[in-house]
Amino acid sequence: MFLFFLSLLIVGVYVSYRYYREEKTQEEQFDELEEWENNPITFLAPANADWIGWLKIKDSSISYPVMQKEGDWEYYLYRDFDGNYSFCGTPFLDGRCTLDSDNCIIYGHNINGRRMFGALHAYDSEEYYKKHPEMYFRAGEEKRNYQIVSVIHADTSFPAYSFTDVGNWEEYRDYADMILSNSLYETELGKQMEKKRNEETAEQFFHKYQFLTLSTCRSWVGRNARLLVVAAREKIAH
Repeated sequence: MFLFFLSLLIVGVYVSYRYYREEKTQEEQFDELEEWENNPITFLAPANADWIGWLKIKDSSISYPVMQKEGDWEYYLYRDFDGNYSFCGTPFLDGRCTLDSDNCIIYGHNINGRRMFGALHAYDSEEYYKKHPEMYFRAGEEKRNYQIVSVIHADTSFPAYSFTDVGNWEEYRDYADMILSNSLYETELGKQMEKKRNEETAEQFFHKYQFLTLSTCRSWVGRNARLLVVAAREKIAH
């Protein structure tokens, strides 16, 4: 019996060490990629056609490449930047989205210790939001700034996951209503958006904003529980 438990202990230590080494190697890789992101002229760009952008929230640990694999949108769920197996995965854009979609949905793992997209759970606190009200997303060659509009506790059936591109203004305005009404607290952009939504017709409000939705799990709540941090930028001036 002693040998049995000893073997279990050895296996557990080995697995933990392997995950630690994988995570450490990936952190170093992300650091190198960030050096290129910050100094693209000085450093040689890594070769990966699936790399479509960079996501960053100032003064936080969120600073990652964003990937999208044509024909296999979950490819980077458990792969690093180079396509090797990784428990942490690499943030990736929903396969239904383009960089110009009405709602760009980016997925990332919630790793213990609030690593990777686990750091987004700090937005459960309104005080944290007030100190980190915006995020940066380089989409292709375009540098975009988004203001956080809503923080939502949801599950995989939440309608936001089916909203990527819409062709009518009623559905678009209904989506804005949904993310505003489900937010844990009111944000500054949320107030502005609600004001415009009430003052303008559905046709005038249509495509006024582009949304950027970050999604990660809340595994301690349930297998399908999710956290959504929704940001937006004004896209069309009326």
